[in-house]
Amino acid sequence: MMKRKHSPDLNYGIVFILPAILFLSITSLIPLSYSLGVSFTNLNLLRPGQPIQFVGLQNYSTGIRDGEFLTAAWNTILIVSVSLGLQLLIGLMLSLILSQERKGFRLWQTILLIPNIIAPVVVGVLWRLMFNPDYGIFKLGLAQIGIDKPWLQNPIWAKVAVIIVETWTWTPFVMLTLIAGLKSLSDTPFEAARIDGASGLQIFRYITMPLLKPVIAVTLLLRLMDAFKMFDSIYVLTYGGPGLATEVLSLRIYKKGLKYFDITEASAQSWIFLICIFVISYIIAKKFVQVEKRIE
Repeated sequence: MMKRKHSPDLNYGIVFILPAILFLSITSLIPLSYSLGVSFTNLNLLRPGQPIQFVGLQNYSTGIRDGEFLTAAWNTILIVSVSLGLQLLIGLMLSLILSQERKGFRLWQTILLIPNIIAPVVVGVLWRLMFNPDYGIFKLGLAQIGIDKPWLQNPIWAKVAVIIVETWTWTPFVMLTLIAGLKSLSDTPFEAARIDGASGLQIFRYITMPLLKPVIAVTLLLRLMDAFKMFDSIYVLTYGGPGLATEVLSLRIYKKGLKYFDITEASAQSWIFLICIFVISYIIAKKFVQVEKRIE
């Protein structure tokens, strides 16, 4: 029986990545383990002397039935779904235009990437000023054409404002990944389709989109995992208001744990949130593998 030989380069590679693995283990696994342990106890930060007892799934049962948690879950699903759909649609249109080798398009790619490199807190402050009901650009500009909406004071329009901000911030990322995907496609099927007399719409429908599906799936997966973590811009823009209109899960858990000091229920809700994200990501990843197999 032949023994498999290990390459010396592989051993060197393991040595180099070992510090990174240890660092991630310390900074990720230890807090996660602590959070999981706390979620099964009655730890009370406001009563340091109280005996810590194991309470089983009580915090999970209470957390998942919390009306404010369910409202935040619905807000998260709504905001993520609509903003992600707009990001994919606008990002795809921009990528189809800017992926062409034309003068000035590289400059436009760079300019359009600016929203994505601005810190989320700065984005929140910037848009809060623009939505200001007294001197904001939306108030002054749209009022001229008869559109005068209380953007951050009305529950519905506050959601619209958050969706606009999320779409503006993350569409450049989607655009960039799709441009990279388009440029990686082989020219052969496109040239063959043009020779056969296919129209631009037919080429897009029957060649571009099927070949681009794996890239779209990866982009969707990356954005979905990141979108569920949205916090900074909403914290600055609306702080979840008015009422609970724009409160998402990450902000609700933050308030539960660090504002009301209910760390046990906050930990339980965090794990419920994490499991939901894992399940959704797994489903998308599985679909992505199926799409790849069909293309191959």
